[in-house]
This record gives sequence, structure tokens and C-alpha cells, in this order.
Amino acid sequence: MRLVVTIPTYNEQENIAEIIAKVLSQAKKMPAIDLHVLVSDSHSSDNTAKIVTQIASNNPKVHFLDVKQRGLGTGLVKGHRFAIDKLKADILAQMDGDLSHDPSTLPKMVAYIRQGYDLINGSRLMKGGKNLLGWHRRLFTRGSSLYCKLSWGTFNLSEYTNSYRVFTKRLFDRINFAKVPWKSKTYIIQPAFLYASIEAGAKIKEVPITFEDRKRGYSKAQIIAYTFDVFKFGIKVRLQRSKTFAKFLTVGFSSYLLNAITLGLLNRGQIYALIIFPKPLLSLIPTFEGAPKLLFLTIDRLFIASIISIELSIIFNFVFHENWTFKSRSHSGSIIVRFLKFNLTSIASPIIQLTSILIFARILNLHEQAGLAVGVIIGLFFNYFVNVIWIWKARPSQPKPPATIEVR
Repeated sequence: MRLVVTIPTYNEQENIAEIIAKVLSQAKKMPAIDLHVLVSDSHSSDNTAKIVTQIASNNPKVHFLDVKQRGLGTGLVKGHRFAIDKLKADILAQMDGDLSHDPSTLPKMVAYIRQGYDLINGSRLMKGGKNLLGWHRRLFTRGSSLYCKLSWGTFNLSEYTNSYRVFTKRLFDRINFAKVPWKSKTYIIQPAFLYASIEAGAKIKEVPITFEDRKRGYSKAQIIAYTFDVFKFGIKVRLQRSKTFAKFLTVGFSSYLLNAITLGLLNRGQIYALIIFPKPLLSLIPTFEGAPKLLFLTIDRLFIASIISIELSIIFNFVFHENWTFKSRSHSGSIIVRFLKFNLTSIASPIIQLTSILIFARILNLHEQAGLAVGVIIGLFFNYFVNVIWIWKARPSQPKPPATIEVR
């Protein structure tokens, strides 16, 4: 049985020889496995190709593929395809080329494949896993995992954005890559491939891994663009799975526009950068410097404008959810009771929005509209699940059988 470990690279001359040696050293722990390493390189401008081809010339277990196009997804997908078509791989694995992943976990992952699992997912977030990156990247990992859980509805998985995985050739051949954004320049291939595996009915197991920050070279991660891609992909998944959520997003976006316009007119007399009135509608209320304080709160124009715009958006949301988004769901009890429930469950969202607005405007010295947008996104998914669970309930239906997922 042949295992090919694909290592996608771009300018990894400082690390590539060491990671190849560490991977190959695991062969003695897997005597029944024919272990090979494939470096799938995005046409590096340094000496990565020269180093790997020299190693490959002396070791038939090492292979080099010049992908030419850059991008993690392109390197992985073309690398795995090459491993299947040219190297006759039965089992496929992937790990980073910067020594962030520990190859000593590989035998354990392969053992689970031989027990009948289709995909073994390395997790930094489950018990026993460790994420040794900087705080901002740890925040991204946890935030994206929570977001994927909510938008995908896959609550039995803990890790979504890690690249350390082992899977079968059969699973790879079942993946519909027309629905996987594998040509993107960000790392969206990682969560997208995992979701495609779930859709393909994969039997998945997670194992704990330790993820270390690179010691040499530089990271190619584009966190902001990657975050945006993860957000877009989650929305796409949710829209595919739920027409109700599509309506919820439509109302939410419309509510955000109402909120933003109201906030702008009350606080600045403008809509974003477009000046509408010569002075704010709440010009009689002082700004932060001259406003009165109540305990730890400063009751200034921005604070009052935020409260009014947020409450107006809550009323807007309720009217449209009641008569459109959740029209087909249960409307038990009086409309007043549902409205009170909605206001109660919506408390978290305006608190998040208000906090985000004030942090962006007063601490980060950024525009309050940026804070509003971030607060709306954070509160969006919380409100959706509370709404469908408590206020507008649905009858249990027969769902599509999910993929088999086991986490230990």
C-alpha cells in the first residue's frame, strides 16, 4: 500500500530538506506502507526546486512537481492528482513545508485510515492538540472554527483550517472539485476540501496535533483575505442548506443598511461619506469630550445615535421575520409575546454592535461604521439560531443523512 505525502511549497529552501528527512524517517514505524514524499512547488524563486531535485536524484522515494501556478490549493490538488496518476498512491497525505507539522503523528493517522476511515483530520483545538502560533492567528483559528460550525452545522468537528490531513484515494476521486475554490490564492482550500469530503459522505476522524510557528523563512498566510474567503464560503454553504437562512441574511443585510443610514444621519448628518444634512440630526447632544457620564458610560451623541439605530433595526427585523423569513414556521402565542421574546433574545446583538462601534471609534480611532459592520456579523449567527430554536420553531423533518464523523 503506497502513501504519498504531498508538501506544497513556495520559497522553502531553509526548511525543505529537513521536512523531507523527517517525513521519510517515519517509514520504519509503518513497515507495511510504501512511503513517498512529493514536493509540489509553486515555481519558487529561491533554491527550493534545486534542493529537492538533488535529493530526488539520490532517493527514489522523493519526487518533485513544478506546478508553476501559485497558490496552496493549486499546489495541493495538482500534487494529489500527480500522486494518484503518476505515483500510484493508495493513501494521500498533506502537511506544510515549514516544519509547523510534526511528521511523527503520521503513522497514527495512517493507522486509522487502515481501520476504515476516509479522512483523518489533524486538530489543534481538540483535547491534546496545541496551537503555538501568535495570538492573532490563534484567534483566527478559533473564530473560523466557530463560524464554520455554525454556518455548516457540523458540530462534531473541532478543526477546519489546518492543512495536516491524511485521506484515501477513493475519497479524493469522489470530491467534486467544481464546487471547491481550489484555485484561490488564499488558504480556503483547507476548509473547502473538508466540507467537500463531508458532502461526499466521508467517514472522518480527528486526531490531536501540535502546530508550531515557523522558525525560518516567512509565512505566506493572507489572514484578511483568508478571513473574507472563509466568511463567503460559509455563507455559500448555508445558502445551499437553508432557504430560510437566505431570507434571514437578506433581512439582516437590509437591517444593517437601515442601521448604518440611521446611525450616520443621527451622528454625522451623512450616509457613509455622502453628506446629507449640514449638521447631525442629534447635533444638540454633545460629543464625547463634553458629554455627561453615567457610571462607566459616556452618554454622548454617538452612544445615543447607536442605541436609536440599533433598536430601529430590531423592530425592522422582527416585522420581516414574522411576515416573511419565518412565515412558514410556528407562530404560537400572541404577536406581542413573540415581539418581547425577540427583543429579549436580541439583547446580545445590540450589545455586541454597540461595543464594537465604541471600540472601533474610541479605542482604535477608526470609523464607527466599520465597528457596526463587525458587530452585525458577529451577532448575526447567534440571533439566527436563537430565532429558529425559541421564537419561530419548525417541525422536525427528515434531513439528508450526514457524513459519519467521529471525534475522540
